[in-house]
Amino acid sequence: MSRPRKSRNISAAALFELTNALQPIRRSWSQAAGAVLVDFDLPGSVASAVVLVSRAGDRGIQQNVLAEVVGVNPGGMVRILDQAEAAGLLERRASTDDRRINFVHILPEGRRLARKMELAVAKLRKTLLGDLPVEDIETTTRVLRLFEDRIGAFLQQERVSR
Repeated sequence: MSRPRKSRNISAAALFELTNALQPIRRSWSQAAGAVLVDFDLPGSVASAVVLVSRAGDRGIQQNVLAEVVGVNPGGMVRILDQAEAAGLLERRASTDDRRINFVHILPEGRRLARKMELAVAKLRKTLLGDLPVEDIETTTRVLRLFEDRIGAFLQQERVSR
């Protein structure tokens, strides 16, 4: 793993451009992914939940964690899971250790659909990003994850100091 280079004085304008680009990029990516997933006849939030639960494997994922990763509030997650359960894709199961905690598990039809959706989105990623140098992809990913970690630390410190 390479060590980060010493940063030069980064201009406020460059930092603004980076932070200002995050939301439009997320929105555009969601729209593009939604366009390739339209044939699956699922709302985007349900499709996201199915794919994420599928990635969790047989152990499932805590409902509150899934809500956070999908980017919805707990009430919104309940509605998403109601739709996914009605379609036979996901199911909620109470934790054996704490019945107040629900785990979400993938059902066979959800697993089948998730594989197809993953392939469709992987093809889109390849189309949009496949010609970029791998070093650029790795650097971008590293910078965004570092930024995420620093935001988390900042927010944690803000909670502690209040």
